[in-house]
Amino acid sequence: MIKPVKKNQSRIAIIGAGIAGLNLARLLSDVADVVVFEKSDKLGGRIATHHANDFSFDHGAQFFTAKNPAFKCFVNTLESLGVVAQWNARFVELEPKGINSQRTWGDEFPHYVGTPAMNSIGQHMANNVDVRFNQLITAIKRIDTSWFVETTESEFGPFDWVVLTAPAEQARAILPETVCPTINLQDVSMQPCFALMLGYKTPHLFDWDAAFVSNSILSWVSVNSSKPKRGDHFTIVAMSTNEWAKTNFDQSESSVIEAMLNALADIGDKTLADADYIKLKRWKYANAFRQEPVLEMIDESSQLACCGDWCISGRIESAFMSSLTLAKKIEDLIV
Repeated sequence: MIKPVKKNQSRIAIIGAGIAGLNLARLLSDVADVVVFEKSDKLGGRIATHHANDFSFDHGAQFFTAKNPAFKCFVNTLESLGVVAQWNARFVELEPKGINSQRTWGDEFPHYVGTPAMNSIGQHMANNVDVRFNQLITAIKRIDTSWFVETTESEFGPFDWVVLTAPAEQARAILPETVCPTINLQDVSMQPCFALMLGYKTPHLFDWDAAFVSNSILSWVSVNSSKPKRGDHFTIVAMSTNEWAKTNFDQSESSVIEAMLNALADIGDKTLADADYIKLKRWKYANAFRQEPVLEMIDESSQLACCGDWCISGRIESAFMSSLTLAKKIEDLIV
């Protein structure tokens, strides 16, 4: 249920329903009227899950850790509610020549996943949040002291604040050129990645559940079905390196799949081409890199801001901390 709007309450438009956007909306909903605009029909951004033919794949973020006390507290709450769980994976570092190191993840430094899928996190965070799906924001404009957000077909507003949590390249395309000198997205770059999803009715036997890969076009491979509460169907998710994806991003789907299957055979010493389900996802904005990390970007005079994982290091915790810091600043300004 969406809460009623209080008289004289600030109105805030948030662009993007990833972790940063949803966390910001959740934190500000008690002090402002918040609307989240999401270009797709799904929550969570790159905290994503693909379902098909009884198979389930976490084809975006694979897991996350918690270091900051505030994020640890949030994760502990999610764990108590069954939204996340520890993934005590048999982890290896490998290359085509074999395994370089191996260990089991455990309580000493927990690795978490959403349950029963990674997108469960976004679904939980969106409770009581006004999210408008399938709304691709193409521009924002200032009229007098108010902001309006535009799609190709509609206009929404007025808003007192606009916050962009979309990937930096998308935010850069929306930001007006004549405002916000304190918001500089020029030194932010985001890199692409391919995610290959493989589903099998008959499982393959692996000596590990998760692997960082070196000296390969692959950077990561996981037995996705080894994660908690994933069901009985055997699934694999393989991620390419950013460099290989950048070079081959416009190649045909079949050629990318073939190359990644060959790379899997090289590191796993077995063919995995007998999959009953194969799907490729092209992430154009997968990983963030910036020269000088900041927690968020805000222009108080124009009441415009940006936040997201790309502000810091591209991790789920980064998205949470970026939006937490920005929420505190905005609340101090409007209350």
